[in-house]
Amino acid sequence: MTAVTPETGRLSRGLLFAAALCAGITVANIYLAQPIIGPVAATFGASPQTAGIVVTTGMLGYSAGLLFVIPLGDSLDRRKMVGALSALTALLLAGSALAPSLPVLAVLAGLAAVTTVVPQILIPLVVQLADPAQRGTAMSWVQAGLITGIMGARVVSGQLAGLMGWRSVFAVGAALTLIVGLWTVRVLPSDGQRDPVKYWSLLRSLPGYLRREPGLRRACLRQAGAFAAFNTIWTTLALVLTAPPHGFTVAQAGLVGLLGLLSAALAPVAGGLVDRRGPLLVGAIGLAVLALATIIMIPGTGSLTALLIGSAAVPIGLQVGQAANQNAALSVDPAAGGRLNTIFMLSSFLAGALGSAAGSFAYGAYGWPGVCVTALIFLAVGALGIRRVR
Repeated sequence: MTAVTPETGRLSRGLLFAAALCAGITVANIYLAQPIIGPVAATFGASPQTAGIVVTTGMLGYSAGLLFVIPLGDSLDRRKMVGALSALTALLLAGSALAPSLPVLAVLAGLAAVTTVVPQILIPLVVQLADPAQRGTAMSWVQAGLITGIMGARVVSGQLAGLMGWRSVFAVGAALTLIVGLWTVRVLPSDGQRDPVKYWSLLRSLPGYLRREPGLRRACLRQAGAFAAFNTIWTTLALVLTAPPHGFTVAQAGLVGLLGLLSAALAPVAGGLVDRRGPLLVGAIGLAVLALATIIMIPGTGSLTALLIGSAAVPIGLQVGQAANQNAALSVDPAAGGRLNTIFMLSSFLAGALGSAAGSFAYGAYGWPGVCVTALIFLAVGALGIRRVR
């Protein structure tokens, strides 16, 4: 059977807006639990450390979704997938809002993270629909939605929990996911009948792409270095802000994270630059911005100005780099966008987890300057991917 796929150049503004909005709403679900661990612990009579299992299962669930769900986008109708995943995520979040115990909440939140990989289904579809000369711009609009959802989730979650309790966070997330997900389905084109590929064949093909495609490997390496460096800094930033001499409250330190929203505004600019100058140059610029921001932040223990400037610039460097690196990865074979995106996102996510762990260790052992040096080491590793593929 011959596959019937959406035609290149058929990406409308309405569809792009829907994809960006859906990406922002659904990706926020992964981060909803982070600011409400204290209230969750109090409800179930557990310590905050124990209640942190909800965040852990969410991260593990998202990793499983990246590996086991996204490749299906190369075989199934992605329109139907977005609808089914949105509905299932909403159901699991609603269950989380009603969870009678901490173990039940952890399981439901973890399963919701597995199914909330909708943005990574949408991105390859947007790339396929966009005119080849505008793929970077199109992808960057969806990434702008992603970064807005990631940065905004923590603030909105904390505010909702303060007003109506932590259960309202999951309830509102369920409602928004269902409404926006189903609306997005209305504007997405159908993939029609596609060539059937066995599920295990999809998974077995992943190492082959990584082995055969040097452009994919280098894009993954650049992004892995960038995301590891970002998480090294972002995981420990609140610690230095709440410590003397700055003495921020936890809430005030969280608001500093809103500076990251500047990167969402600049995402389309980065995407346009990718279309004009190519992903390799823009990927290198992203790493350079991250390195400069990290160097500026080194004296942050005694300089709030250095921390604030860096807090605004670090997400910009990450966003610029991702706009380029993901474009390079998916351009290897747009027809296999789901599998290529699995490789790209999973390598990035695992590197980010490594960066978080390394940042926490470096802060405890060497203080904030040690965190910055660790981030620079990760960036140096990422820079090894700046080489033109021949």
